Amino acid sequence: MTRPIILDLTPDAQGMVALLAALQVPDHVRPVLVLFSGQAARVDVAMAHARDLLRAYGLADVPVQAGCPGTLVQAYGVGHDLPPGNDGLGAAHLVQAIRACPQHGATVCCAGPLTTLALALVQAPDVGAHLDGIIFSGGAFHTRGNATPVAERNIAADPEAAATVLAAGVPLTIVPLGCTERLKADAVWMEQLAVMGASPATMAARVHAELVAARNGGARGSGVDIGLAAVTPLLALLSPGIFQGHLAHVNVERQGTYTRGMTVAVRGTGHDNALVLESLSVDAVRGILRDLLLLATR
Repeated sequence: MTRPIILDLTPDAQGMVALLAALQVPDHVRPVLVLFSGQAARVDVAMAHARDLLRAYGLADVPVQAGCPGTLVQAYGVGHDLPPGNDGLGAAHLVQAIRACPQHGATVCCAGPLTTLALALVQAPDVGAHLDGIIFSGGAFHTRGNATPVAERNIAADPEAAATVLAAGVPLTIVPLGCTERLKADAVWMEQLAVMGASPATMAARVHAELVAARNGGARGSGVDIGLAAVTPLLALLSPGIFQGHLAHVNVERQGTYTRGMTVAVRGTGHDNALVLESLSVDAVRGILRDLLLLATR
């Protein structure tokens, strides 16, 4: 049975890789909404590219929308309905897409901050009953954070949103930083994908070019390995057996000056709210992702 999925992606090469991979398994998953959150210019480019990809796969009817660019709560701790400068349409489209799915039918795979998802759950608490689960990349439990020494970037970007999602009562799977930090697009893996660039006019070649540019871009120099954490929510849905984890009660620190955004997982409380994935097989994940991407060249 084909599972409806909602992809909340980062507006970068990794986000495009996740979308292209999802399109290779129509018997297993079908996107019903694609969201991008981040810098406005990058989001606009990513949305245009995503629409081209979906059109090429006969899915031009799948909406592609911008997520919330702000945070769930204003700077001084005063709650409000909408993030600053946002009209809430990203969350509204998310609510609409979830409600259109059968009860306990849709899965949300989130690769970035949880703001849009949290806002949807606040504005329409009933949508939780339509979700089979939420899988998101975020949190740092047994490793140093990448936003602060104790906080991972996606959670630190909006701790209140993360806390809202964790308290929503929806089945959650968390892919934390410690699980994904060794998962990178290195030179060997990129060489295995070289055939994607053989036909420049194809969508596969376009995604491959973005990956190459990401590895070679900016002041980082040439051939820098880039992380693939953005793809792991999708792969945790498609191939859960290559991950290992445990149930725990997870919460987010929102008050501390130096600990804001820190995630804490406690086991054995009897009040578990998430499956925390502790580790993955890097070779297996890269192999599955490689095979999915190479399907796009056929």
